[in-house]
Amino acid sequence: MKIISICIPVLNEEKNIITAYQEITNLFKNDILDYQYEIVFTDNHSNDDTENIIKDICKKDKFVKYLRFKNNVGYDKSIMEGYKNSTGEAAIVIDCDLQDPVEIIKKFIIEWEKGYDLVYGIRIKRNENFFLTFLRKNFYLLMNSKSLNHYPIDAGDFRIIDREIINQFQNDNSLFPYMRGISFSFSKNPKGIDYNRHERKKGSSKLGLYNTFTYAINALIEETPIFIRYFGRFALSLSFLTFVFTIFNVLTGFNYLSLFNTILIIILSVISVFLSIVGEYILRIYLHLKRTKKINYEKTFNINSNEELYK
Repeated sequence: MKIISICIPVLNEEKNIITAYQEITNLFKNDILDYQYEIVFTDNHSNDDTENIIKDICKKDKFVKYLRFKNNVGYDKSIMEGYKNSTGEAAIVIDCDLQDPVEIIKKFIIEWEKGYDLVYGIRIKRNENFFLTFLRKNFYLLMNSKSLNHYPIDAGDFRIIDREIINQFQNDNSLFPYMRGISFSFSKNPKGIDYNRHERKKGSSKLGLYNTFTYAINALIEETPIFIRYFGRFALSLSFLTFVFTIFNVLTGFNYLSLFNTILIIILSVISVFLSIVGEYILRIYLHLKRTKKINYEKTFNINSNEELYK
């Protein structure tokens, strides 16, 4: 019997864990009978009752694994560690709030069995305002224009990937992985499936405006290094135009001081942003060189055997 790993990143999801566990296990017991599930919870250092709830589930179900990080390592790093500690022939990422419906898992498996090594969900209906929709679509247009990979605009992390792709992750100790990009870079035969995303019923979203912004910046830096080259050229062009404008102002004798000051402020602002981006690149290079060992877990359960490893 083939094993399908279900990787669930969690952060303060005490209200959703039991429901998610029950719906996933019921799906495999009643509708996907030819496969054995394996659930891998990766906990980003929750401070509610998430840890104890998952611990109790692990004691009753040997097919449930639990990893708790010493600190919040980030959403994508949590997904990466879930993949690394899975044992299934394929693995599926799904959020604990079940906004992504579990019944789509069966469709993922059917398409995966046809030979697609990455089957991802495309959200045709989602609850967000016009401004967020506008920003998201333009973000992916920018990503697709500067990256070697293609990113579907309405695809998230809800997907199934083949073991061959997962094996490529084992030696990746990146501190800031962008899992959507990494998955696509290793995929030889991807396919998308449309679905309607549900509203969150319990708890609150951990992806606020700040986290959304930092997530986008991380994606741009990790997946589009050529982005810095274009931004640098843009800043250099503005500086050159300022120089030309200054020479013109001196030669003609016209007083464009007010306009010049405005342009100068804009250029200095652009250069400051550019230097910030360069600084982020340099910092990440330093951190990547400094930290090459695997991540340490604060607590684990059912990872290496059926015996308790919980400390």
